[in-house]
Amino acid sequence: MKFSYLLLICLCGIYATAQNIQGIVTDKTTGKPLESAAVFFDNTTTATVTKPDGTFDIKIPLNNKNALIVSVVGYDYFIDANPSAGFLKIQLMPEDNVLEELIIDKNVFTRKQMLQAFRYFFIGNTKNGKRAKILNEDDLVFYYDTKTNQFSAYSDKPIVINNENLGYQLKFYLETFQVQFNYQTLDPENYVNSFYWGYSQFIETSKPKNKIIKNREETYKKSSAAFFKNLVVNNLESEDFILAVNGWKVDPLAYFKISNQGTTATLCVIQKPVRKTPVIDKNVFVNGVIDANKITGYKETEVPFTILNMKTKEQSIMYFQQECTQVSTSGQLLKPTDVLFGGFFGDLKTADMLPFDFTVAVAMPEIKTNNMETTKEMPAYADFEKEAIAFYTSENYNAHRKARKAFFDKLKVQYNDKVHEPFVLWIEENLKSTLFASKEEAITLHDNFVSTYKLINDQKEDIERKEDYFSKLYGEEEFGKMYYNKVIQGLLNKLVNTEKEN
Repeated sequence: MKFSYLLLICLCGIYATAQNIQGIVTDKTTGKPLESAAVFFDNTTTATVTKPDGTFDIKIPLNNKNALIVSVVGYDYFIDANPSAGFLKIQLMPEDNVLEELIIDKNVFTRKQMLQAFRYFFIGNTKNGKRAKILNEDDLVFYYDTKTNQFSAYSDKPIVINNENLGYQLKFYLETFQVQFNYQTLDPENYVNSFYWGYSQFIETSKPKNKIIKNREETYKKSSAAFFKNLVVNNLESEDFILAVNGWKVDPLAYFKISNQGTTATLCVIQKPVRKTPVIDKNVFVNGVIDANKITGYKETEVPFTILNMKTKEQSIMYFQQECTQVSTSGQLLKPTDVLFGGFFGDLKTADMLPFDFTVAVAMPEIKTNNMETTKEMPAYADFEKEAIAFYTSENYNAHRKARKAFFDKLKVQYNDKVHEPFVLWIEENLKSTLFASKEEAITLHDNFVSTYKLINDQKEDIERKEDYFSKLYGEEEFGKMYYNKVIQGLLNKLVNTEKEN
């Protein structure tokens, strides 16, 4: 599938407004503008703050699936779950920050003990967790309910975490944090379940060094996102993941229906993982011993899926809370609450979080192309889109586009370079059939067309090879829809921004 020259045509004379969201944030009761309000796309590195007059301008990330969040200390959040380009007038209500009266037995646990437990269940105890630090621990409020043995935490300011290993500062706007224990304890060995939820903003602390890049890639490859990324393209084994039920390896396609929709995939459970146990009644006993031949009935009990990482030997379990869930191209769950994790994945907390827009190239399934070559390594689809946009808006490609148009506008006859070259000889016999003013003009425009093509030929073939690959991976029709929509829009945005700069 070749899109290059179609894109050439689409780019001619088309202009569009850049995909930005602009707006103003004010106090709903007084109408006064709110300065320094945090404006960000949840779980990404894309963020800004409002100016003294309350205004802001933020660019929508490519393939965005995240909510736009506006937050000011002392005010309720503004949340736009499906943000689109335009102008927003945002009025924030002052938050009722009077905490409910908490009856706390101060002799049960000290603040130091509760802070230690919070770090364990919120940051985690992994290699990354041990190098991460909360910078504003004094803003945290803890509560332990001695009647239910539930540990809770609250903060009216974002929790700021410096993640040294991954090179991020994370601002986490905590909405809920709860840990349920078996009895009156804070011991991590004796908890029933833990849950936290909120909005996250990632900030690069500096230009990533090789060690940090390596840490991020290692963190990603061990994450649930890497598992889901490879699950939706049926590529688990090449990345050393095994899906199992009741201790036995299973075929993912026997349990999941996977539908790729461009930048997301829908994952539906078509067969629940179950354990069959025999129904034991008095009829199966012979002389006080169970006779297996007399067992006629079985009952099914749902069990979790088991995920084994053969490289790290880490084991995780997962329960689907919804029949279907959506997954991004990088493997992130669009609704994290759709799946509950235990084991290794369940132990990964905020210190092992990566931004939603983080991508890493992984090995993709081998696909035969028309010329029978085998493609073994491909970038993530989102990275390929960026690469395509960069290529189609490059100086060399733009120069070739103009040279090609100038040449073919005057050629006006059927021309095949494999048959009609050398052009110098061909044009002598066919000049009158064209619109060229002279042989010299024709040769000049032809030479310009050929020389600019040589500059982009290798990169053009590489882009087209990847277009073929993703076309086969997602299906030609589906790939056509998502590729045209995103790449052409990206090209238009880049053209508009370039014009603004000039």
